[in-house]
This record gives sequence, structure tokens and C-alpha cells, in this order.
Amino acid sequence: MLKHLLIIVVLITSFANAQTKTTAKKVDKKKLKADSIAAASTKLANPGYVEVKVPHAFFIYTKRPKTDKDKFQLCYNLVTKDTILYTCFNDSLCKDPEVTKILFEQQKGDTNYVLIYVDAFSKSKSDGGVCNAGKETKLSFVRWNTKTNQAKWKHKSINSCLKTITNMTKAPILDWDKSSILKIDYHRGSTFYELNFDPQNPQLGLQTANDSEK
Repeated sequence: MLKHLLIIVVLITSFANAQTKTTAKKVDKKKLKADSIAAASTKLANPGYVEVKVPHAFFIYTKRPKTDKDKFQLCYNLVTKDTILYTCFNDSLCKDPEVTKILFEQQKGDTNYVLIYVDAFSKSKSDGGVCNAGKETKLSFVRWNTKTNQAKWKHKSINSCLKTITNMTKAPILDWDKSSILKIDYHRGSTFYELNFDPQNPQLGLQTANDSEK
């Protein structure tokens, strides 16, 4: 009888260990997206901040606040040959962009002219769900001296549910042929704006005659 009882205890213990091991295997850390989700551990000082390793390639991502004094930032990583330009700007609206693309890039002497398209679904908890299906779209232009690695940036929001900006451009921006002038039409409030980019004169950057946006 005692022998049978010992066998039953051993079987129960083995079954319990097997159940514990099976549960542990369900956690797959490889599936966690760095800097796009909250950290799983609540023991961290700031569970919303996750370090991310920027690859040696064109890359745009949202850098979350590390402390209460920090802000959400949109970070750009540009690469040409062996030179890298990594820059971050405060941006709490265009978070975790779903679409990023270099629309135009041309090197003239020591200067590289780059036009970048960034598009993200509106992600805000303070709008009461009004912008759940909204978009935050912007164009970023940079004059980048690849010799000194100094750059001058200009950003334009051309569509934003959270800032009430509506893109009125007829042709899809991503289908632009890169040879003709890119014309962007949008309005904010009751004012219409026209934004142009001339690929034959990239040094002029994003041009507009009536945009008083700061």
C-alpha cells in the first residue's frame, strides 16, 4: 500500500512540474516590439520606456519619455555611405508611424537633400476617441552636409486629426514620379495652403507662399 502511495505522489509531482514548464514556454520575448509597447515589468522606474537599437539604415521611430521631464520624440536615422545622421524632435502626435518613406534624395557636392514622408494613425487618449480612425501625416525636409554632418530641418504637417489639418492633395503622394514638382494642398481651419517641392531645385526645399504655420 505504501509503495503504491509513493508512486502516486511521484506522478503528481512530475505532472505539476510539467505544467509549470509548459506555462513558462508561452512567453516569447522575441515578439515584443522595442519602443512600441509598454515594458512588461512593473518593477521598472518607468515601464513605458524601452531602449531601442537603431539599425544602420533609414529608420524612423518614436522614442518614449525616459523621465517625467522628458517628452515623446520622433527620431530619424538617415544613412549615406558611411555617414549617419541621427536626430530626434519633440513630437507627441505622430507616434509610432506605420508608413515612412524617403520621397526624394539627391547629393550635390557636400550636401544631401532629403524629403521624407511620415504617416501614423492618431494615437491619443485625451481626444475622447474622436480621432480613433484619424491620421497624422507630415513631410520632413533636411539639408544635410555629409562632410561636417550638420543638418537643417523643416517639418510640415499636411494631415492631422488632432490638429484639424486636412490633406486635399488629389494624387497619392507616395506615387509621385520624383521628376515633376510635388504639389501638396491642405487646409487648416478655414485657410487653404499649397506646398511645393521642386526636384530640379532641391536646395529650395519645401516652398509655400501663404503658410503662416509656426
